[in-house]
Amino acid sequence: MKSPGNHQATSSSSATPEVHDKRIDTLFSRLGAIYGHIWWSNFQNERGLAGAKKEWFDALLRFDNQILKEVLLMLREGRGYPPTLPQFIEDCKAIQGRRIPRPMNQDSNKPASREVAEMHIKAMLKKLNS
Repeated sequence: MKSPGNHQATSSSSATPEVHDKRIDTLFSRLGAIYGHIWWSNFQNERGLAGAKKEWFDALLRFDNQILKEVLLMLREGRGYPPTLPQFIEDCKAIQGRRIPRPMNQDSNKPASREVAEMHIKAMLKKLNS
C-alpha cells in the first residue's frame, strides 16, 4: 500500500528502469495530494507504480503541461474519486478541444438578406403576441 511519503520513483537498484519524466512524477504527486490514500492504494508496489507511470507517460505525451494543469484543476474542483487513465485522457481531449479554433463559416461574412430577417422578426412577433 502506498502513501504520499513513499511514492517517490524507484531507486537505481530497482529491476524496472525509469522511463517516465518529471511531469509524470509531478502529476502523480498532485493526484496523490488531491485524492490521498485512494490514489496511492491503486499501486500495490514500486514495480506497479513504475509501470503505471510509464503507461501514463506514453498516453499523455500528446498533451502539453498546460492541459494537464487544467485537468488537475477540474478534478480538484469536481470529482471525488481519482480518474482512470482513459478518463484522464478524455478530460485532456475535452480541454484540448476547447482550444482548437473552429473554421469560420464562409457565409458568415455575407450580409443577411433583408427579406429573411423580416420574415424571422414577423415569426417571432407572432409567437410573442399569441
